Amino acid sequence: MVPSTTSAKLKAHDFITVREAAKLTGMSPSSVRRVIYPILEKEKHPDRQLIEPNIRTAKELRLAGQNFAWKVSKELLMREMNTEKKGRAKASSSSSDASPIIEILQRELEIKNRQIEQQNDVIKGLSERVREGNILMGSLQKHLSLPTTSAHPGARILSESEIADVPPSTGPTTIKRKGIFRTIFW
Repeated sequence: MVPSTTSAKLKAHDFITVREAAKLTGMSPSSVRRVIYPILEKEKHPDRQLIEPNIRTAKELRLAGQNFAWKVSKELLMREMNTEKKGRAKASSSSSDASPIIEILQRELEIKNRQIEQQNDVIKGLSERVREGNILMGSLQKHLSLPTTSAHPGARILSESEIADVPPSTGPTTIKRKGIFRTIFW
């Protein structure tokens, strides 16, 4: 579809870069590119003459390895902005249709919050049980621990020098056991 104004008569000052278009419209540069890239993909697109450089010049610049900036006509930009504004208006009107869905989701969220509170209560109870178990285990360990030297009046702790002076034991010796692997491999 050919725009109402004659696009062949577009002047150079009617074209602006993507960055300038973003500043002018308040859109991001990537949003402006989303408008122009579908047009660039089709060589015979009716709005292709509203984007510079033309197909031949763009191919030549790419083959030469030169960077270039896409330029878009103000006419195309304003037309796309009006289309986008209409789309936003439709989206905001459809949000009133979504209010029953939002109510359902809010109720579901309240149910989930109550379930989380119940789970927290269960976790607190289990933590208390674990704490009680730790206290009981501590008291059991105290009752089963070995008596200290004060319980045996004749016992005393040897210093390192006294331990070094003790002759090797002549009592029963330990017998090295041969395991099955040691028997087979050694």
